[in-house]
Amino acid sequence: MPTRVIPGVEIQVIKEIVPRQLYPAGVVGMIGTADKGPVGKPIALTSYQEMKEKFLDKTPGSLIKDGKNAFLNGVFQIVAVRVAGAAGKPSAVTLTGGKRNREVVRLTAKESDAPIDIKVMKGASDNTVRIEILRDQQKSEEYESVDMNPANTFYLVKILNDSSKWVTAESIPAEPTPEFNPTPQEVKIEPSALLAPGKDDYDHALEALELETEIDVVYACDNPDPEIHAAVNAHCENMSLGKEPKPLGPRIGVGTVGKDESVEDIIRRVETLSSDRFVLVAPHGVAGAVAALLSKLNYFESPTFKTLTGIADIEERYTPSQQMKLLSNGILPVDAVKGRGIIVVKGITTSKEQISVMRVSDHAMRSIKNVADMFIGNLNNERNRMALRERIIESMIGMEKEGAIVPSVDNTKPAYLVDVYSSQADFSQGIVRIDSAVRPVRAMDYIYATLNVQAF
Repeated sequence: MPTRVIPGVEIQVIKEIVPRQLYPAGVVGMIGTADKGPVGKPIALTSYQEMKEKFLDKTPGSLIKDGKNAFLNGVFQIVAVRVAGAAGKPSAVTLTGGKRNREVVRLTAKESDAPIDIKVMKGASDNTVRIEILRDQQKSEEYESVDMNPANTFYLVKILNDSSKWVTAESIPAEPTPEFNPTPQEVKIEPSALLAPGKDDYDHALEALELETEIDVVYACDNPDPEIHAAVNAHCENMSLGKEPKPLGPRIGVGTVGKDESVEDIIRRVETLSSDRFVLVAPHGVAGAVAALLSKLNYFESPTFKTLTGIADIEERYTPSQQMKLLSNGILPVDAVKGRGIIVVKGITTSKEQISVMRVSDHAMRSIKNVADMFIGNLNNERNRMALRERIIESMIGMEKEGAIVPSVDNTKPAYLVDVYSSQADFSQGIVRIDSAVRPVRAMDYIYATLNVQAF
């Protein structure tokens, strides 16, 4: 800075680095079947009505059924992905025309996930037609003054094949002439039937959720397939590592048991799927509600003995001994308890870790990344590295005040530890390291009472 000669006041404005606010917890990623809507594309939804508009035509699929339970249980937001197998034979429709009103051109849909409405009208000039193509009730394409004369510039078949995004055209007469022009009419190409989704389809849907870093919980709707559960768990594990090229988006997977599945069969499921990041819910039919309950609770609250709403009954009730078997094998049971309704018996993952512990550690990871992102490019001196440490400590203090992290009962160990440093080798490569530790609060699952009886 140059030395001032003339007396005066110089003001330097320094912008303080303030981390942006964390995205609110409570976002559930749901993958399921539906009879309408785009396949493999994440859509953010905040109401059941919005979900029906996007994914319900006639028959509700698993996405609609579990989505309803989720919204009834207070989910903040659902990021829904429709999953489906490959389409069958592409749907097509024929246009009629000519003096005998015969079939003159066949139009075939390029994509099969939405209906296509086609409207044929008289053209602006003689012996021509105007065609409007509407996909999923939205006007998409218009073609003016086209005809069935291959010698003309505006030959209907060539124009559609060259320009249309939604249909291909094929002349039915081998040698069409203007007399084969379509007559005014309205037709519809119905979506072609989709096959049942397979593991590859679920893998593509999980890949689509990788960029949605705000998601806390991932649920494959009403799918008890162990292979799909393993894929969901692997997705959650990878997203929680935050290694390139995947962003950091720690999350927990939820799965359901099969309908009428025995306790022994359920237990065999978790022999190869013991994970801190996967929750297996029993009985069948309530996993969507449990996923929503996790999103509704504060991240440090345990779902243990919390009530599920919008569910009138459960498909199967387990005896106390069966519940003990399920819990001892890392399976989350749901039961009906008089005076409390339908509740989560104990909120655990398949590794028997408490769900709330994992969610607290996930929140701490998100908080540290949220702070550190704002300091990228500004940590080339000790002062800024100390500022980064102080900002992280601020976020940890906030978690401690919320009761999410706690010191040891004897106060010998703090609720958190934070260190920010860069060795000489790290500094030469532009690397700053953050070491942190937190002590998540655990749910008090047991109450022991001592009763003293005195005889008078």
